[in-house]
Amino acid sequence: MFDEMITKQEELIKKFKTRDPFKLCEHLKIHIFFENLGNTYGYFNTFKQAKMIHINRNILEHEQKFTCAHELKHALFDSNINTPFLSENTLISVDKIEMQANYFATRLLIEDVKKFDTHQKLLQYYGIPLEMERFIKHLRY
Repeated sequence: MFDEMITKQEELIKKFKTRDPFKLCEHLKIHIFFENLGNTYGYFNTFKQAKMIHINRNILEHEQKFTCAHELKHALFDSNINTPFLSENTLISVDKIEMQANYFATRLLIEDVKKFDTHQKLLQYYGIPLEMERFIKHLRY
């Protein structure tokens, strides 16, 4: 699953010439809704085969982008699985599916790991939660 996920991600980036999860969703006809979700950052669901990502309109823009990237992984690979909603608590989840979605989002949003001297600077530049630092050592470009 891991290699399949990376291959698919690379294919999408190459095909659509973007790493922007919102643009990728648009190309893939995945509907995005900005809603008041309280403490929930976002979640993915399907309705009559339509894929939908729901994002909290009250979180910061870079958090919305990470949430969209995270939920995009669920839309591509987990549409038949009941995945939990993304919240501040699930950013550090040890659940395999959630960890994969966090890795997918981190990898999608980071274009160049080499131009930063610390992981923290890299994550801050791309607007990625600091909790995702554990995935940086696994990035392959």
